[in-house]
Amino acid sequence: MADTEEAFWALVESFIEQANQASDAMPLTQVGGALMCAASRFNAYALAASSLDRASFKEDSEQSLHDYAAQFKRLLAEDLADYGEHYKVLIGNTDPDADA
Repeated sequence: MADTEEAFWALVESFIEQANQASDAMPLTQVGGALMCAASRFNAYALAASSLDRASFKEDSEQSLHDYAAQFKRLLAEDLADYGEHYKVLIGNTDPDADA
């Protein structure tokens, strides 16, 4: 794995660890909402900071919104499928009548 890919996944894991710690004091839905809000704000900043000027930022915003939403939907679908497949290992299950 390339150094940049390793750094990427280490950063992802550090965000997840911080979210896990926050969930000790807050409901999971609030932690997830805070992560989405932070990701949204940061990505808006990143797009604006990488734009040549305000006009190009505004011109690119609609396509970026579509691209970010599509990427999030794909990532969430993959993670939901993973949890569905490995639920007992990742979450555990105390219901003896639940599906395997």
